[in-house]
Amino acid sequence: MVKNNSQSKLYSTAVVIIGALLMGFLWRVRGTHGWGSSWGLLNAGIVFVLFLAVAIGERKKMNLAWTSLTALSFMLTVPAWGTLLKQITGVLDFDGTVYTISPWSGVFMMLCLGFGLASIFGVMLGRGYSDKQWKLWHVIVLVAVFYAVGYLAKATVSHLILQAVQPEAAEALAADLKLVGIEDSVYDVYMKHFDNDAWAKKFTQDALGRISVAGRNYFQSIMTISSAISAIAVLITTRFVIKDKRAALTGLVTCCAFSFAITLADLFFWFDAKGYAVPETYAAWSLWEYFTGFIAGGIITAFLVMMKKRDDIPEPAFAMLPEKVKTIFTFLLGYIGMIGISVVRPVLERFDNSDNMIIYTIISVIAAIAIVAVIAKKYGCALEKIPYGKFCAAALPCFTVYVYIAYMFIGCAEYQNYTSIGMIHNILVTASAALIILWSAVQIKKIKK
Repeated sequence: MVKNNSQSKLYSTAVVIIGALLMGFLWRVRGTHGWGSSWGLLNAGIVFVLFLAVAIGERKKMNLAWTSLTALSFMLTVPAWGTLLKQITGVLDFDGTVYTISPWSGVFMMLCLGFGLASIFGVMLGRGYSDKQWKLWHVIVLVAVFYAVGYLAKATVSHLILQAVQPEAAEALAADLKLVGIEDSVYDVYMKHFDNDAWAKKFTQDALGRISVAGRNYFQSIMTISSAISAIAVLITTRFVIKDKRAALTGLVTCCAFSFAITLADLFFWFDAKGYAVPETYAAWSLWEYFTGFIAGGIITAFLVMMKKRDDIPEPAFAMLPEKVKTIFTFLLGYIGMIGISVVRPVLERFDNSDNMIIYTIISVIAAIAIVAVIAKKYGCALEKIPYGKFCAAALPCFTVYVYIAYMFIGCAEYQNYTSIGMIHNILVTASAALIILWSAVQIKKIKK
């Protein structure tokens, strides 16, 4: 395994490029007609952590359970963004009712969206490369802080920030409320239906025969701002309560990377809206997804490659558990949470509207069980029979191949337009997968030597 302190500039550059390609690939396939937002992030987190273990080197703090916990943390912080992406064009368009806004307010919302997207995940990445020994309560505290601060912000300051930055969001919702006879203020209505996006979309359905895009936008905007505030609280907690400087810094870099990436890539919508000549194979949303991952993945990988190496210490978080309990816990987290769900979830999503969904689900579950059984028998229930870096090197191309096949070739007819090989984003996905697999093969060869 090539270590950090001996990596050549050429190798480091290659690693950064592969990291960018990998996250671009993963972010796209979890996107439009992909695996779904939260579940897609689980898959992206798993594969990206496997890549880092191969590219930068395995550490004693990395194992099956912690990889799964790190990936699961990616799911927890994802906000909604459906109404935010075209705001940089200077308009809010709700069912044909157009509000002119400052494009900078749209930029602000995208920056908040990215900053709050992966805070705990970024901290957990940094945990793997720090010399601070973590305990389970540290993770529990981070999750509690994220949700507690988020809920508090949703009830208070986020409304004031949104009113200051983009008052049109509240005006649009107030107009929809008035149309259905609701006279309460926007804030009072929000508190009565606290954090209830489903209500925000459908409260106009019966009266007006349409969902309220304005309601959806306001609730999502409050969530976006609150997630960014929660991310700040998570970073502060990591630095001053858990006292892990490396994890806090990695978390900050991750938050900033996604904030910059998701905002810059949003220009694809701006080009589309402004009437620039684009080819028929151009899909703004899909390209936004790919390049959000590409830019963020490249920045995060570059930071981790360049950071100074810390002492490689074991993680005692599970040491207090009896050996059998620890093995079962690791098996459930790693094999079921990491491998099993990643095999089954793409099939569930791709055949969600199919008459044969049950059949495909059963097949995927049987396949997942078989894969888990083979790996567990050969390498142990906690992968104790194989160096973790070696397992990651083998698993990375396997996940990449499966994800690519599932994305491009598995699913109902409705997915065909999204997976046409001629679309620009699918050319990028295909090229990325090929280069990742090639790079993985080279690393496996090095490990064997």
